[in-house]
Formats: sequence, structure tokens, C-alpha cells
Amino acid sequence: MVLDVVQGGVRYLAVPVGSPARGTALTRILGLKASPGWIVSPPSVREWRFSGIAETPSGTALYGPWAPSRSLSEILDLPPTESLPFLVRLAEALVLLKERRVPLMQFQTDAVLFCDDGSVLFLPSEVMRELRELRPFQQNRDTFESIHNPDMRGEEAVSFALGVILYKQITGAFPFRGDTPEEIHEQMRKLEILSPAEARPGFSAQASELVMAALTRARRRIPSVDDWAESLRSWLRDGVVRPGSAVSSPVHGGASIEVRRKSSEKRYRRRVFWEKNWRTAVIVAAIAIVVGAGLGSILKNVLAPRVTRGDTPQQVVQAFYSSMNKLDQMTMSACVVDGAGKAEINEVTNLYVISRVSTGYEGKSNIVAADDWDKAGRPAIPFPQTVYGATGLSITEEKSVPAPVYLVSYEKWTPLPGGSDETQSSQPPGPSYEGASVQDRVFLKQDRGDWVIYRIDRLRSDPLPIK
Repeated sequence: MVLDVVQGGVRYLAVPVGSPARGTALTRILGLKASPGWIVSPPSVREWRFSGIAETPSGTALYGPWAPSRSLSEILDLPPTESLPFLVRLAEALVLLKERRVPLMQFQTDAVLFCDDGSVLFLPSEVMRELRELRPFQQNRDTFESIHNPDMRGEEAVSFALGVILYKQITGAFPFRGDTPEEIHEQMRKLEILSPAEARPGFSAQASELVMAALTRARRRIPSVDDWAESLRSWLRDGVVRPGSAVSSPVHGGASIEVRRKSSEKRYRRRVFWEKNWRTAVIVAAIAIVVGAGLGSILKNVLAPRVTRGDTPQQVVQAFYSSMNKLDQMTMSACVVDGAGKAEINEVTNLYVISRVSTGYEGKSNIVAADDWDKAGRPAIPFPQTVYGATGLSITEEKSVPAPVYLVSYEKWTPLPGGSDETQSSQPPGPSYEGASVQDRVFLKQDRGDWVIYRIDRLRSDPLPIK
């Protein structure tokens, strides 16, 4: 917020400092009083500095030469067609600063002033940085935190801020919103957002692409301030921000847009959840493996009859491989002894735990059973869904009882690394799974009256092409 104060009969422009109790911060601010801001009035660029400090009815304030003006924050409350001429002035001022080799600063929207004489005033950035430290987050959220990417510097940071500002003007809302600086910054890094053209039907696709490039959401370089100045002039001239192109509404597909926006936010929350909790999931999976392979196996095999009791040797083999599709590690464990199939059982147990955690958190699992996928005609699987299990199972008897041996051929489908942990929110190139043509030789014997697999020899495993 910019004020005006009178000192010695002279009118000055003033900026509130904040609580006077912050003595150390106030000392730092006074030490930076000589740091320059800039008044850009093409073709001239001249320095602007705070002159002193005064007590006002609103509290302590820094003051400097008077400049009747409107802040960028005020401009952003205007409709796009009214704010665009001011944003052209802003971009052109930034180009002139760049040409005069003035380092481009991370500006805040209440510290960029559009003066009545047509110039643009950038209040001293070093002083404004100290003032931000005295302000609550709620005061800094829309003026600074929501427009600046903490991982960027220099011209790229300024371009990002311009992209956010234009996104807000086009769609009616900032693309990144949160209750803490950390949440906003994480969204800047990871949140999928609708493009301006999607959020505001009728808006120029080319202009939308420029905004998304500035926000690093498009496959092109980040625009320079020169690009922005040229593009904004053309927007103003050609009218890409049309008065009739309303912000998304149900009439213009707004309901669908809102669904897509919520879906994007859900994927973002899922990604953050997994990044924070993947270690816990791994620990749970490890415990499940130990319990499943140890105590679970003991309890299952010793204290209760096997689920395969009474099955023929071929039915036991069938049960072992088909249970992969159901993530049924207990049935698989009942089919084997002496450590046979341990790798497959551990793999299924791990995916089962991940599936259960995902179901508990999201209400569904993203692991699709391979046999169901195969019956459906092997449709494309949208990320983050993936495929696991066996298809095309063929069991051929090589030796009969009392020492049965079977040749088992099947296609095995498994998630690619990262394909089942859902730590990414955007679609990676290609499918999230891989396949192999597998052939095993399976040996069985009787154990406590039941046929069980005691040995599995892997004969081959050849990668399958993925369409």
C-alpha cells in the first residue's frame, strides 16, 4: 500500500514500514535507504530513492519524491482489456532497464507504480525485500509469493512473474494458490495447470502458449522481456483479450474445466503425498514381505489347510500364476514350498501394499490386472495407471505324477520403475508398463497330502514390443 505524507509542507510518496517494535529490521531498512529504485520514462531511466522516515497516522513509513500513480496491484483488479495497456508499459519499461544494464529485480505488485505522466516507477527492490520480512504472509501472498518462482533468477524470474500476472488477468485467478509460501512454491514446481486458452475459451492459442512457456509448462524457451513487450503490443493491437470471451462458465464448458482443474489438483496432492510418504510405504511393504513370507507363511501352512487342498498338480500351477493378476500373495504362498517363486511373491506383496495404500488415500488402485486389461482388448492405459500380471497362460505337462513337471509359457506385464508409486503428476513418454514373453519349468511334489511347487526354473524372458 502506497501512502502520501506531507513533511515541511512538501508532499511525498510513502510506504508503510510495519511494526516499529522490529528494531533490528528497521535498522537494516534505514541502512538501505540509499538503495535506488528506478523511474522509467522512455527513453530515459533515472534513479529514485527514499528520502527519509516519518510517523504517520498509519504508523512508521518511508517516504520519497511524490509521484501521483496507481500500483500494479490496483491495475490487476481491472478487466483484462483495461489492464493490458498498463502491462504493455510494464514490459517496455523492463526492456529499457535491460538495455541500460540495470539488473532486473523480483518486483512486487504493490511496488510497481504507473505514474500519471506515463512513466513506471519501480520502488527500491532491496528496501522492499526488507519490508516483506515485516509483513504477514497474507499481505505478501498476492503481491509477491504467488508470482515469483524461488528457483529462478534474473530475466527468467521476471518472465515467470509476467506469465503469472497475465494468467491471472486472462483467467481471473492466480495459477498457483496456497496457504503457505512453501505450498505455493511446490505448486510452481509440480502442479499441472489449465492453459489460459482452456480456462478462457476464445483466447488466442498462440498467446496462451507464450504464457505457459513463461510458467515452464510448454515445450519452448522461456520468453524474454523483449518477447513480452512485442507480444503484449500485438495483443493490444489485435485484441486477443476479447471482452466477449468470458472466464470459464458452464455455458462455455466451465463444468468440464472445473473437473479438469480439480483432477489436476488431486494429482498434485497425490504426488506430494507420495514424495512425503514413500519411505513409509517402503517400510510397510518390507514388513508385509517379512510377515507374508515368514509368520504369514507359517500360519497359513501350519495352522490352516492350504487353499489348494485337493487340487491337481496342474490346478496348483494354474493357481500360482493366475493369482499374480489378483495380487493374491497368500494363495501364491500356499502353492509353494522351499523358497520356490520367492521373487514373484515378494513382487506381488510389494504391489499389494502400494495398491492398498493408494486405495486408502484415493479410493482406488492404479494397478490394472493384466487379464482384465487383455480381455478388454489391451486399451491404452492412462498415466498414472499401470498393468501387472500374466496373460496368455499355457501349461503343458512334461512329466506326470508321482513327480510332475510342467512347462509354463505366459506374457508377464510389470510396472516400469516409478510406474506404480505415482510420484509423478505428468504423463511420461510412452506406457507406464513393460512386458516379457516368459517360459518356466515348474516342479511339484506332495507336502502333507497337498501338491506344491518346490522349484521353478526360468528358461527365458524376452522383452515384448509395446504398442
